[in-house]
Amino acid sequence: MIIMSFPHVNGYEIVEKVGVGSFSVVYKAVTKTASKDIVAIKCVEKRYQKKSFADNIVKEISLLKFLKHEYIVRLIDFLWDPKHIFIITEYCNEGDLSQFIRKKHKLAESLVKTFMQQLALALKFLHGHGICHMDLKPQNILLISKPSLKLKIADFGLSQIISSDNAEQSRYAGSLLYMAPEKLLNQQFDARVDLWSVGIIMYECLFGRPPYLNLNTKGIIDLMSKRTPIELPVNANITKKCEGLLRALLKYDPNERIGFEEFFDHEFIDLIHVATPENYVTAVKLIEEAIALDQAKEYSSSLPKYKEAVKYLEAFINTETDPNKKALLNLRRYEYTKWIDTLTDVVDGKSATQSNVSQPLPQLTGSQYELLRDLSVVTPSITTGLDIGNTGELYLAEGKKQLALEKLTSALSVLIPLLAHEPAGARKDMLHAQIQNWLALAESLKQECNS
Repeated sequence: MIIMSFPHVNGYEIVEKVGVGSFSVVYKAVTKTASKDIVAIKCVEKRYQKKSFADNIVKEISLLKFLKHEYIVRLIDFLWDPKHIFIITEYCNEGDLSQFIRKKHKLAESLVKTFMQQLALALKFLHGHGICHMDLKPQNILLISKPSLKLKIADFGLSQIISSDNAEQSRYAGSLLYMAPEKLLNQQFDARVDLWSVGIIMYECLFGRPPYLNLNTKGIIDLMSKRTPIELPVNANITKKCEGLLRALLKYDPNERIGFEEFFDHEFIDLIHVATPENYVTAVKLIEEAIALDQAKEYSSSLPKYKEAVKYLEAFINTETDPNKKALLNLRRYEYTKWIDTLTDVVDGKSATQSNVSQPLPQLTGSQYELLRDLSVVTPSITTGLDIGNTGELYLAEGKKQLALEKLTSALSVLIPLLAHEPAGARKDMLHAQIQNWLALAESLKQECNS
């Protein structure tokens, strides 16, 4: 077994290899300073370089120096020696989006919305400077989890300001699974190729795989030439707003595809409520104002403030990585949402206001399951049962009914005894609802498997 030594980079100590590209290797390293800052070092061997490849390296470095944005990987330094070129950037501790999706199987729509918001803000910055990334894909989107969950666009080697002078030379640069039809089919293209790539990335986040995963190049070209519609999975459980954006992004004709400004303004993206420190202050202020209006019995005025505050809170829940803080935010959202239902009935004249309202929970949706999972993070036995049940639902989505039944039965055997000892409150109500859902599903599957 041959053990390859790490390259020597002045001022940095390489810790481990974290990624391999077609022409480069990425390492995790620390600075040789008292602070011991963690960085990523992209190492490119000069012997692999052709002129076009060298141009791409120079372009990437130039762009990273210029592109300073919260959702774009930050360039720290640039070094070289006789054999290597080193691009030193901030270290993203959660790896890339592709790895993140594989680990989660698929992402909750609420988290997909957060990632789309962050991606939209980065693209708005790039679009404002006339820059097209040209190679957007999950492998080129890195993630950090501290202080909150954020994505960072990386790998700008193919990026450019598109013009008639450089369009042709970059036509086949990029990844086929994420490449826009007009680019792959040798048609005129512009920066809207990035929006097609965003649509494919969004599809993969929601359903765990890109739509053309099992096709070769010819198969992809054939489907694009025929403009065969990209079908959503039969079991797709997404909102109309989410589906509307996805279909608008995945239009074969760029003139029919959603444009940048429409994308930035889309109701699913909802950039107004993106998680920022300023918006957290806004949410707190809205709640304070709503409570004051409640005390004055001005319910019709407090109701819209609660609704607006909850929209802000949802954005912070999706980016919070501290389990205790996330559980608390989720509980607050749950309480405010129940109170919104109560106030709505009051404003509509259906009931008199009550200070403590008890009402049955609606059937758990995907987002409510995530809420229950977050509220249970401090109780490993409950999260274990929930994870087993969720695996059962994933098997069912794949058509593996017998395996789904086995997992659901196993989950119920864990959760039902725990329910009896769960103290009264929001978590018990939600756990009861989840158990009822899985009991009904398991009974239905049992009948199908035995028939």
